[in-house]
Amino acid sequence: MGLRLIDRAHALAFRQRATHLHTRLPRGRLIDAAFAGLQDSAPRSAVLALHARVQDVSPSGWEDRQFVQVWGPRGAVYLVPREDVAVFTLGHLPRDSAGQSAVKATAERARKVFQEKKRRTQTSPGQYATDPPGLRTASASGTVRIRWDGSRTEWWIVDPPAENPEPARLELARRFLRSLAPSTPEEFAWWAGVTLSDARQTFYTIEKELVEVNLEGRKSRVLMSDQDAMEQAAPLATARLLPPGDPYLAAGDRKLLLPEIRFRSELWPKSVWPGALLVHGELAGTWRRQAGWVTIRAWRRMKPEIREVVEREVDAMPIESAKKGVRWVGP
Repeated sequence: MGLRLIDRAHALAFRQRATHLHTRLPRGRLIDAAFAGLQDSAPRSAVLALHARVQDVSPSGWEDRQFVQVWGPRGAVYLVPREDVAVFTLGHLPRDSAGQSAVKATAERARKVFQEKKRRTQTSPGQYATDPPGLRTASASGTVRIRWDGSRTEWWIVDPPAENPEPARLELARRFLRSLAPSTPEEFAWWAGVTLSDARQTFYTIEKELVEVNLEGRKSRVLMSDQDAMEQAAPLATARLLPPGDPYLAAGDRKLLLPEIRFRSELWPKSVWPGALLVHGELAGTWRRQAGWVTIRAWRRMKPEIREVVEREVDAMPIESAKKGVRWVGP
């Protein structure tokens, strides 16, 4: 018997629904929206990602006590649920002894610097040379916390999580698959910032929880518990403005997300990434914000009713600005 076929439409529809883009969660359900972590490397991307998924998010939503900031996968700033901090730190702790030794050494160096200064340490992007190198590496120990406000990073040391690293590694893979399946160990390695060897070991360990499927001609895996939902998923029926680094955009299979190569180069340029316009389940343009003004570059003509929905999305953005507005560029 052959592998069950999953086409592109059902895969993307599943991801949109799994990451709560199809309909906003009730007010206050912030943790549910952040189950896979929210990248916050661009100023307040995490708040805009929450806004795309939860009703009535405030501009200070990123400072909710349910969250902490850490350097997460690929060394990026992440907003993660406080109760799940082990998953997003110990979850990408290397399994090999050399990798663990490197994390331990950088964490110990950071601890000594912190104790010597006897206060939280602030750095701007050009000042990392004066602080212990490898702070992002040390984050995998679970002992580094940060607060990034858009211009400066404040970091301090805490006690390590009590959890064992191995369950955290496995749970990190489950969070990945819950949000971006069908997928592969290779794509998980990129997303989590771990070695391919570790990624393959993790998938092997949870093998009994997985089902292999055929996604557009390639073997991929989904959680067994998600298979029915994937096969029945319907695409997004409205429009959303996704910030740079949004969980939906964090997939390694960018060709599946956006088949047109010229548009992929616009959405993921070598320089600063823009946000993405998602309309009826398909990526339909990019957007950039300057204060309250949002410039949207559409890749196709938008019906007036779609433009109205998008402009209401901009008006509702949890951004403190005296004026808000939209500039349309393109068809």
